[in-house]
Amino acid sequence: MYRFLISGCGGAGRFVAQVAHADGRGTIAGLADPSSTAVNGLRETYPKAQAGQDFFSVLNQVKPDVAVIAGPDHLHAEQSQAAIEAGCHVLIEKPLATKVADARLIIRAAADRGVCVMTDHTMRYVHPYGRMVKMAQNGDIGKVFFIQGDYVHDMWSYYSEKGKNHTPWRSDQHDPQNILLGGGCHAIDLILWAAGSPVREVCCYSNKLSIPEFPDDDCYILIMRFENEVLGKVHVTSGCSGHGYGDFLEIYGNNGTLTKGDLVRRGEDPTPLAEEAGGAVVGGHGWGGSVTAFLDTLDGKIANPIPAREGAKTVAVCEAALQSASTGGSVMVEQL
Repeated sequence: MYRFLISGCGGAGRFVAQVAHADGRGTIAGLADPSSTAVNGLRETYPKAQAGQDFFSVLNQVKPDVAVIAGPDHLHAEQSQAAIEAGCHVLIEKPLATKVADARLIIRAAADRGVCVMTDHTMRYVHPYGRMVKMAQNGDIGKVFFIQGDYVHDMWSYYSEKGKNHTPWRSDQHDPQNILLGGGCHAIDLILWAAGSPVREVCCYSNKLSIPEFPDDDCYILIMRFENEVLGKVHVTSGCSGHGYGDFLEIYGNNGTLTKGDLVRRGEDPTPLAEEAGGAVVGGHGWGGSVTAFLDTLDGKIANPIPAREGAKTVAVCEAALQSASTGGSVMVEQL
């Protein structure tokens, strides 16, 4: 039984807690969130948990085995390092950090303390994306030459004070969530996983034309060139009207294409991909699979499927992309 501290009592933290508790190997011992409404709301489900608005205070009081870092993106690095120094295993919601330098500190701290740190890229556990990547890795579509993915969402209700899902930290004037890193990381992580090669160079363009309430750019086009010469493209926008456009992943090979849950070959009818057995999709994401995999890692049943260094690669791509968008030129990606 692992004693969990949940930092960030919104959707991600709530679903991680739900899966850990239902699995039977996790007990929710601590809850922390700057919002008293959020922390008190989750405490109704876990009344025995020590709860508070200050993460560091709750960390010291609870002394958990596991810390789940699921709050605002810009707090991930500081809270993760504190939890690691306290001897906790850590599950960090995507993105791992907002800067490569911070990601490196997390990697180094985990190695020094000998704890498990996993990046919670949940889309790896949502059908059909994991199945598509494994088929590409197995050579089922021949030589992969191009991979693309989208993150096309309507985030107005999260950004605007008039929205029913208003989440103040996302549109904070000083530390707004960057939608390329905070949302586009879903597609970027899947593409990096499928390509099986480091990204060498990126070129990125962005604009801010659709959501006046949001203080940062809200639309990005990112082009990636991998060391194995595979090309990648990501389209990210948080300002469209309505969800569900585009797809997180499409993989193109010289002997077939993987798209929308189908294997497509020239001259043949599309073949639907069989869904793999695994954790249920929770909250529209793959926490059912990712949290179970994290617990299996702690129990020594499997190797860490998404160690901190893997999460850091997505951060490095996004950091280079943001530099490219600001300068108008291509940028080499820092290797980790």
